Amino acid sequence: MTSVRAAVLSAPRTIDVVALPVTEVPAAGAWLDVESCGVCGSDWSWYRDRPIPSPFVPGHEMVGRIGEVWGDHGNPGLRVGARVAVEEALPCGSCAVCRSGRHRLCPLSTRYGGTGLDVAPGLWGGFAERVYLAPRSNVHEVPDDLDAELATLFIPVSNGLSWLSSTAALHPGESVLVLGVGQHGLASIAAARRSGAGAVVAVGRAGDEARLAAARELGADVVVDADRMDWTDAVLSVTAGVGVDVTVDTTPAATDSLGRAVSVAAIGGRIVMAGLKSGRPSPVPTDLLVRREISVRGVAARESWAVDSALAWLTREPQAFEAFSSVTVGLDDVERALLALGGEQPGERPVHAVVRCQ
Repeated sequence: MTSVRAAVLSAPRTIDVVALPVTEVPAAGAWLDVESCGVCGSDWSWYRDRPIPSPFVPGHEMVGRIGEVWGDHGNPGLRVGARVAVEEALPCGSCAVCRSGRHRLCPLSTRYGGTGLDVAPGLWGGFAERVYLAPRSNVHEVPDDLDAELATLFIPVSNGLSWLSSTAALHPGESVLVLGVGQHGLASIAAARRSGAGAVVAVGRAGDEARLAAARELGADVVVDADRMDWTDAVLSVTAGVGVDVTVDTTPAATDSLGRAVSVAAIGGRIVMAGLKSGRPSPVPTDLLVRREISVRGVAARESWAVDSALAWLTREPQAFEAFSSVTVGLDDVERALLALGGEQPGERPVHAVVRCQ
């Protein structure tokens, strides 16, 4: 193998499918033949307007089969023929953060779908025919009978399961509010319903009509267009004025969402913050935090157990995820998938997009 076709992002709105030469290869690792790679909102934001410090191959929702293994990698998951999903974080595995169980936050971590071409062998992203898997990669077996395109939902689905079950410690019958109806918001709604939630409220915006309909299909009892209705009123109405037990905020830019979530939280309510606000402050009524003993917790990803749980759920109940509208393209059309997910492709605004790489 002398070269691999891959999509390289070199500047905002500049992505090209090229043959990348394979020259310097680390002493140990594996090659993953990528079947499919999902397009995440972070891929869209990189493409749309984020500064690109160094050209790289995007894509981290990877599913594929290991085609080659070499060296003393010491990772039992890296074996020829294994069909795997790959966690995006590449932790060191030995620092205090990794030993605490939060390896996804390792300060020495690199990342699939975000590492530059200047780091050998350069193939660190899923928008490619092949990806290099480092010895410390966290991989999870994917059943052979799980469709590759559906399997790429493992990241949003595992995030939803982890955030509702572990982070929020949702109890059966508790009410749930989900802000944002992208793939992570919809996955959180599905996870809430699967975990035995009581009333579930989903909040989107104008233009989200199809996604709000999907939210209802996935188990939301009430869906709200925030541009037409005050969602705080809807939450208080659904909960008879008591307030909501668990809130998951997946919105990427709304800086008023945290303060408003606090205002409608029940006594002992838990708020999970999953949407980045681009460094902008979010005012919070701290007196309410104290008086109602409300907890606010940020989440950067998921606990690893949730990936296996998500893959098992996707395999057993594929029909449960039919509401996740998707567009699938070949590697040469990766830009179309990005534009579709971002709502800039005429006639297409899917919840999820997938790049078929083989």
